[in-house]
Amino acid sequence: MDERVITVNMGQLEVSRQPGDVLAALGLGSCVALCAYDPALGLAGMIHVVLPSSAISRSKEEGPAKFADVGVPHLVEEMEKQGAIRRRLRAAMLGGANVLSYAGEARTLDIGARNAAAVQEALEAQRVSVCATELGGKVSRTVRLWVADGRVMMKTLREGQVRVTVLGDENGSRARKRGLTHTPHRTRPTARAGGG
Repeated sequence: MDERVITVNMGQLEVSRQPGDVLAALGLGSCVALCAYDPALGLAGMIHVVLPSSAISRSKEEGPAKFADVGVPHLVEEMEKQGAIRRRLRAAMLGGANVLSYAGEARTLDIGARNAAAVQEALEAQRVSVCATELGGKVSRTVRLWVADGRVMMKTLREGQVRVTVLGDENGSRARKRGLTHTPHRTRPTARAGGG
């Protein structure tokens, strides 16, 4: 089967269920790539988040995928339009590096950490399980998501490290063996009637 690489540039979102497609975010610095996968459908989505909040947007023309707070819900909605079921979605978060750090720099300037926190918060609000993360540090990363099986590969640009996880792997054993931080898949409890 021929592979077709679809580059997900800064502030973009892509969704595919074509088995030959590979979604790719290249050279992530402080940006965060969010990979989402519905294993029952073989449906994959990726968003390349640039900033944590749309509140700082100066233009109505900036797409929602640029910002974590509106981009993550938009990704979930786009996947649901193609048949995904939210409780089946499995996610991996990668990037969020502090590549422009300076000695004595205030932590509040760490856009990578702020992006990662905003993506995590948006995922929790959407009730999507995070199965793997590779966040922070001071190195850029390239991320690929294979639609055929939910495989996520991350390669650091400076150090050449390669790590792989499979979002379609129910128990996550491949994530542990190959290096991404694995978070066991779990369904978040639903709110109880009566405000509980």
